[in-house]
Amino acid sequence: MSLMTAGAATAQTLTFAADEWCPVNCAPGSEKPGYMVEIAEAILEPLGYQVDYQQITWARALLMTRKGQYDGVYAGTPEEATGFVFPSEPQGRYTIGLFVRKDDPWRYDEASSLKGKEVGLIINYAYGDDIELQMERFAERRYAGGAKALEQNIRTLLAGHLDMIVEDVNSFAYKATELGIGDQFRLEKTFTEDNLYLALSPAKAHSHDIARALGDGMKRLRKSGELQSIMENYGLQDWVQVHASEETVID
Repeated sequence: MSLMTAGAATAQTLTFAADEWCPVNCAPGSEKPGYMVEIAEAILEPLGYQVDYQQITWARALLMTRKGQYDGVYAGTPEEATGFVFPSEPQGRYTIGLFVRKDDPWRYDEASSLKGKEVGLIINYAYGDDIELQMERFAERRYAGGAKALEQNIRTLLAGHLDMIVEDVNSFAYKATELGIGDQFRLEKTFTEDNLYLALSPAKAHSHDIARALGDGMKRLRKSGELQSIMENYGLQDWVQVHASEETVID
């Protein structure tokens, strides 16, 4: 039986979990639930699936999905979601940046310039080997948890109780702007850039079928222009097109 026929016949609900990480995944049921949420719905609902989005802490999302209580997590990476099932095509892209207050004269020169600096991070997030090793060696790491961890870090940075935050560039900018304080910070340095996935539970028998549907669906959405339309709703562009444009400029 084909995936489409099976999905249509059973009207199966797929439940995906994550903490809030706009614009990738935002508030469930809102007008703008996040571009990865919209991508999942655009691919899976025509196959007869119902897509449910549960917002919980990131650590709990990973744990419960690994056990099979959820079908997948939004915005997963192989580093964070080890052993999960991943589609052949990513459902998003991230760039890790280092943010400071706008009036802070500090500059990143090399890893040692992080010495003694208090850096805001989020529990169970992966930031890339480069910056993680630098922070482990030189910085004082401070972790936030819970559904509003990023907002907590941003407010703590603005209050002067952190020296900097390491976070995805788009997510930081989106949340700071939403809070009305986007002009209070500056991006000092960028580090890791990599793919994001709807990472599927290793405990679910259908995960490989869903992964295959997501991989094929990404190609269809990109070809039809629907992916670009979804991204534009969040002030973004299809990351593949952005990368191609950058390569053209470099060449």
